[in-house]
Amino acid sequence: MIGNLARHCCALLGLLFAAGAQAEEINDYAYAAPVIIARPAPFQRIELPISVYRVLTHDDLSDLRVFNADGEVVPHALEPRILERSAPGTPVAVPLFMLGAAADSGRALNLRIETDERGAVVSLGQESTRARGPARAWLVDASQIGQRIRALELVVAEHGRQLSGRMRVEASKDLAQWRTLVASAPLVPLHTEEQELARLRIDWPATEARYLRLTWSGAPPEGARERIFEAARVEPVPAAVELPRTWLTLQAPLIRKLGDHDEYMFEIPLALPADRLRITPPQANSVVPVELFVRAHGDAPWQSLGRHQVFRLSETAYERHNPDLPLKPAAELMLRVDARGGGFGTGSPTVEVGWIAHNLVFAARGKPPFTLAYGRHQASNAAFAIDNLVPGYGQDASSALPIATATLGEAVTAGGPDRLRAPLDARRWMLWATLLIAVAVLGAMAWMLPRLKEPTA
Repeated sequence: MIGNLARHCCALLGLLFAAGAQAEEINDYAYAAPVIIARPAPFQRIELPISVYRVLTHDDLSDLRVFNADGEVVPHALEPRILERSAPGTPVAVPLFMLGAAADSGRALNLRIETDERGAVVSLGQESTRARGPARAWLVDASQIGQRIRALELVVAEHGRQLSGRMRVEASKDLAQWRTLVASAPLVPLHTEEQELARLRIDWPATEARYLRLTWSGAPPEGARERIFEAARVEPVPAAVELPRTWLTLQAPLIRKLGDHDEYMFEIPLALPADRLRITPPQANSVVPVELFVRAHGDAPWQSLGRHQVFRLSETAYERHNPDLPLKPAAELMLRVDARGGGFGTGSPTVEVGWIAHNLVFAARGKPPFTLAYGRHQASNAAFAIDNLVPGYGQDASSALPIATATLGEAVTAGGPDRLRAPLDARRWMLWATLLIAVAVLGAMAWMLPRLKEPTA
């Protein structure tokens, strides 16, 4: 009898584990949206909309699945998000001044040079025009570029002019101290079969410089004149430019007044990868000191993101606002406002969070249509690493498999909102009950075995 009971307990445990490992279905998730495929491809890409982020219950996006028409789960991955791009450095026209022979290489300019409040050269003194004969030096004003530069382009005054020489390029921040960028750069016009391009380029490693001084390295070219160059352009280095964010206005805050400060608390969708914060005071000409706090859930401690000054100032033709503030992904946001100056005054601030959405990539295996199911408290992470899903991902474009862009249709209710809550885990309780029964059976067996071996009188 004891052996039969033990076998029944093991069978019940097996059934429980088998039930826990059964295949997933669309109705295991709260909502589902059809995937609209524009063109066939082995892999499809979906940008996750805010409607999906609002529902997800895991901050690592674990509760996402893609099903084919047969109800099978197909493999998916999340692409790394690109937060900024490199903007190419476009050559910018800058002022070019001829210095004649008055500027000797390696010395400070002994000239009367006027600059405006931003440092830009306005004009050169009379001394710069006294020299006559071959042009030997030029000053390039790059003070308005505002970023590092890596090249200079010169345009000769006479198109078709033959020119061959070597030029020295020096850089300065104050027109007094100079350092050499290029000691001897060859200048040769560029020719094509149909036309001649009288544009000359000098490259150097990216550097910060407000002014450039150009002098001939060695003797000037034959036939050099005062107006040998008519224009100059400098090329900035490629700059990192943030990609535009999607913005969500948070709902009306919960406000608490505590002594000399007010606290405004907002809820953020748990899985939303928000990394920018925009706070707009309700009234114009407001300057409000705030401290930002975030936390992952209601029981977690608050984490400070620092103190900032939020302002909204009206000018003649427009309003000036403080830059967007950095933010960490979180479920709750709190603004602690210094109320000694009246805080935000009448009304509440408009608070927006910005983010760049995830792209979900899935293998289009099986029959279409495909369905994205999302929102499940009990889900576990099933996403692949993107380079393990798509062969050649991130490598040369010729070797990577194509990924087509798909969109989501209108979402419908699948398993319903109950899937978003933690259910009563009946399986866990049954498992514990079964384990307790098994322990009791083993204890009874241990108690009975010695007595079964006792000799009978």
